[in-house]
Amino acid sequence: MTPPLPPPVVATAAVDRPAEVVVVSRDTRSDVLVGTDTPLPLIKAGRTEDALLRQAIFLTSTLTVVRPAAGAGEQTLRWAYQPYLQRQLCFTSITGQFSCATAELEELTEKAEGETPAVATPGPNPAAEDARTAVATALRARADALFEDDRRLKLGPMLKAAGVSVRRAQVSRGSLRR
Repeated sequence: MTPPLPPPVVATAAVDRPAEVVVVSRDTRSDVLVGTDTPLPLIKAGRTEDALLRQAIFLTSTLTVVRPAAGAGEQTLRWAYQPYLQRQLCFTSITGQFSCATAELEELTEKAEGETPAVATPGPNPAAEDARTAVATALRARADALFEDDRRLKLGPMLKAAGVSVRRAQVSRGSLRR
């Protein structure tokens, strides 16, 4: 007895749907909200090495103006604000050369998005700017805790696995505001 044949494969072609909206303009930017450099004098087997942990919280803003694709209609401003924490470990060699590893990013939860009718007046849209300000204010208020958690949860295990200890040093924190 021969095994039954598998069912035939039916290929379907994707049908392009007409766009619901047309993008009129788009503006994307990233702004550093808070940054800190933490000196890390590393110690292993009696040897020391100077390292620096660079951390920053930045906010990527995307403002898009769209209009209906079919017929006339008013333009709409859509905004999206996505925050990130960036960490980068840097070292100073015995020759004095300074070099940094590739920066790593973590998405943060304080994001916001929305839309409102686009206004023809120059300057930022009040609704979009209010949302951006709320996100930025929340991030600045939590910056120290976010940086400390990042050091404890991301850097700590890596150093421990390498058998390295850190002699704590003063943290200098700089804040950049838009």
